[in-house]
Amino acid sequence: MSFIEKVADEVKKKLLDPVLRANYMSAGEMFWVFEDSDEGLQKMQKDHPKNTFVTFAEANAAVTSNRNDIIFLGGHTSHSNALVTVAKNRVHVVGLDGGGRKNSQGSKMVTPATSVAATTAVISNTGTRNTYRNIKFTQNGTNAAQTSAFIDTGEGTYVINCSFEVNSILSTVTQALLFKGDTCHYEKCQIGNSTVYHTAADQAPLVIKTPARYSYFIDCTIIQYSSQSTASCIDVPDADGIIGWIKFENVSLMNANLGDGTTAGGAMAEAVTSVCESGYLYFDNRCTSYRATIFAELDASIMNAAPAGAATAGGGEAVPGA
Repeated sequence: MSFIEKVADEVKKKLLDPVLRANYMSAGEMFWVFEDSDEGLQKMQKDHPKNTFVTFAEANAAVTSNRNDIIFLGGHTSHSNALVTVAKNRVHVVGLDGGGRKNSQGSKMVTPATSVAATTAVISNTGTRNTYRNIKFTQNGTNAAQTSAFIDTGEGTYVINCSFEVNSILSTVTQALLFKGDTCHYEKCQIGNSTVYHTAADQAPLVIKTPARYSYFIDCTIIQYSSQSTASCIDVPDADGIIGWIKFENVSLMNANLGDGTTAGGAMAEAVTSVCESGYLYFDNRCTSYRATIFAELDASIMNAAPAGAATAGGGEAVPGA
C-alpha cells in the first residue's frame, strides 16, 4: 500500500468513527445504551468506555444540556427503567431499530411490571427542544399512580416514529401520552393500542392539559380499546387545558374492535371530547374517526374541517359534532 493510500485509509477510518460522525452532525457527543444481553455491548464498552451504558438513566445523567448530545438505544431488547426525567435541553434520543415505524419499534423503553407509585411514566420530558425517534414507550407498572407511558411538559419537543401505550392498569383512568407541551411536533406516531382492554370510564390515550399550546400532531394514529362509551381518543378535561391551539393533520382516531381477536370494544360516543375554554383543537379535513358515533362532541373548542356528515355516522369519514 502506498503512502497516499495509507493516508486515505486512515482518513476513511476516522470518517467512519461513530463518535466523530455524531460530533459532525450535532456538535455534541454520542452515547450508547445497550442491555447486558446485547451482543454489541462488549465491543462498544471496549471502543467507547466513557460513552457506553447499560441503562438509559446513566446516559441521561451523562449528557450535557444544550450541547445537542445524542443517545442511541440498542434495538436488541427492552430497556427497563423506573421513571426518568429528561430535564436537560437539546438532547436527542434515537432508537437503533432501523426506523420508519409507527408501531412495534425494536428499541423499547418499559417500566418494570411492579408496583412503583413514583414511576408515573416511562419518561417525563421537561427540557427544551429534545428529540425522540424510533422508540416504543410502554407503561407496565401495576400501581394506580402509574398512569402514563410518556409525559411531555417540555418546549419544542420533536417526536417521530414512536409509539406509546399503557398495558397494565386497565380499570383506572390512564393515558398513553399526557401532553402539556409548548410548540411541540409529533409525527408518524401511534398513541394507544388495541392490545389490552380498558374498562375505566372517561379515558383517552391522548390527554391534553395546561400549559399545552401551539403544537402539531401529524400523520398519527390514536387508538382506544375500551368497554366504555364515555372513552374517547383525545380528551381535554380542563377548562384551561390549551393555550391558543393544538393542530391535528391527517390523524386517524380509532375505536378498536376485537382488538384481542374476541372481545368487542364499546360503542365510543365521541372520538374527541373537550371542555376547554382557553384555546382550540384544530382538525384538518384529512382527519378520520372509526367506530365512533360522532367525530367530536359539540364544544366551542373543537374546530373540525372535515366534510359534514350525519351525526350518527359510525366512522370512516371524520364527522363533526352534532
